[in-house]
Amino acid sequence: MKKQTKKLLIALFALLILAGGYVALMLFSPTEETEEKTEEDEVVYTVEEDTIRKITYTNSNGTIELVLEEDAWSSPTDEACPVNGYTVKSMITALQEIKASRTITKEEADLEEFGFSDPTLVVDFEQKDGTKTTYTLGMLNNVVDKYYFQVSGNDNVYLIDSTLYHSFDYDLLHLAEVEEYPSLGAQDIYEYTLTLNGETMYFKDTKDVAHKKNAEEIPDSLWKYGKSEDDLKRLDTDSADELIQEIISLSNSECVTYKLTKQDLKDCGLDSPKMTLKVKYTELDISEEDSEESEITDHSYTIYFGNNDPESGEYYVNMEGSNAIYTMNVSDVDVLMSAFEEK
Repeated sequence: MKKQTKKLLIALFALLILAGGYVALMLFSPTEETEEKTEEDEVVYTVEEDTIRKITYTNSNGTIELVLEEDAWSSPTDEACPVNGYTVKSMITALQEIKASRTITKEEADLEEFGFSDPTLVVDFEQKDGTKTTYTLGMLNNVVDKYYFQVSGNDNVYLIDSTLYHSFDYDLLHLAEVEEYPSLGAQDIYEYTLTLNGETMYFKDTKDVAHKKNAEEIPDSLWKYGKSEDDLKRLDTDSADELIQEIISLSNSECVTYKLTKQDLKDCGLDSPKMTLKVKYTELDISEEDSEESEITDHSYTIYFGNNDPESGEYYVNMEGSNAIYTMNVSDVDVLMSAFEEK
């Protein structure tokens, strides 16, 4: 009898624990009614992006003016600068809509306290109808990681995120468009040469696929190489593919200057290049009048490789006929240099 009573008490105790846990769960679990609602940021100002025709902005780098003429952006600040249209487009996107997480009325606002006496950024822009607007960023509020903001015609101060700041954090050099090399496929190149420290290596597709790419049966490439054009030996398929893929994927990193001088060439080691790459390729030109008619034309380009940038370690490069110097990824250049190793 005592054993049965003991078992009954244990079972009852366990049941009370379960019941208590259930009640606690119901009491402390959040419900739809108790969940805290987050208010959306207030839209402070909007503008149609395709109406903006002129932008002038001042940041820590100085003042830069941009104008839209015949669907292309240029800079009267320095007409030699090849302005990157995509960068300007991102700027316009940032101007298009300003949202604020907090509004400080003009009665509460202390412009000196919010950093407007020495703005972080000022952007003036003009629309096609002549409407002029000014955005001003004051200081950064480090607590919430947002900037104090004002728009012309409105005395209130707003807290906005850093999108506007980062969209205009450019000097002219970083606003310049980075040149691209011809967009090629593996079958477009029929010959190239590499010169490293005065030694030249010749590479040639002996099947000349580039000039046969519109034929009914296109042969497989057969690459040969050597230090003399008259004495070439076969290059194994993997090495040939690796080099071709590297050539067609070459790209510049950052612009060093877009109006080079002889001194720039000397400083970057491009007055006497460490390596030179010359690529010969073909393009298939299709007639606009008759799509079935096509013509294969020959083209070429040359890239010069100089010293390494002391900060990034990347190589300085310049394309023949260009007034710009860029940097290029080290590993890409090293693959080309490896062509001089014994295979």
